[in-house]
Amino acid sequence: MTASATVLNIWCLRHSTGTDFGVNQALAGLAPSIAVAELGGTPLQDFLKSLPGVIGAIDSARSDPDNLYLTMDTAGGLGNSIWPTDRSTLDIQADQSVSPGIQVPVAFSQSLSLWDFDAVSADDLLGSITVFESEQGAGELAKLAKSDVESSYYFVTYRVD
Repeated sequence: MTASATVLNIWCLRHSTGTDFGVNQALAGLAPSIAVAELGGTPLQDFLKSLPGVIGAIDSARSDPDNLYLTMDTAGGLGNSIWPTDRSTLDIQADQSVSPGIQVPVAFSQSLSLWDFDAVSADDLLGSITVFESEQGAGELAKLAKSDVESSYYFVTYRVD
């Protein structure tokens, strides 16, 4: 039987802004994976906001949002989107989150990629994570999806059953 991952939450720490070296340096040390149970009941967003540089990253993000959608590979395009399920996008900015609640099959490993839709040029890859079948039963995990090119930082929280 193939494992299934449920995407519980996508939290935007910093939406795409282009190059901002100082902020990128401040965020470079973020943990790429966090076992949510190890936070002792502290919500993920509160824990991350307590780290040096995180509030500055949220505050420095420009005001126009990412037009977010999710794929199961590193190929962009709304035709490859698995969420939102109607092939649309969701506007999201720094310090906002969404709860997709979608399930994806995981046979050994499965890539999940976050994209910013662009009507006049190629869509921008905001970051990717890899979900592993071996994470089955580990509880909620949060992984960092980031793009150095776009200066975007998102945490994707999921569970593998």
